[in-house]
Amino acid sequence: MEIEGTLPQRLVETYQKSEAIFFENNPGKEMYIIYSGKVGLYSQGARRGKLLATLEAGDFFGEMALVDDSPRSATAVAEEDDTQLLVLDKNKFAYLLRHQPDFALVVMGKLCQRIREADKVIAASK
Repeated sequence: MEIEGTLPQRLVETYQKSEAIFFENNPGKEMYIIYSGKVGLYSQGARRGKLLATLEAGDFFGEMALVDDSPRSATAVAEEDDTQLLVLDKNKFAYLLRHQPDFALVVMGKLCQRIREADKVIAASK
């Protein structure tokens, strides 16, 4: 997902390296799109156990909590200073899904990709 131009500051949060964005098992009320910097997704909560993924500008995360109202499935941590994230709450997310079909397709495509990758890991562990 490409983001161009200047973002309104009320939609942007800035994080420093090693700063937690959210923790595994906590409730989630926003999703994030990375405008600049990097974010690591870790299992095992605040202990930052296993690195699940490193995301970069244009990637998004946190959407699952908005789709199914479940707790966070991982801990998100800024991997670079001045990591800027575009923050979408449930209302903004729903608005984009209704009015921007391409956004909905991107989110569904990424969710499908993540499920396929998880399926491969599960199959390989049998």
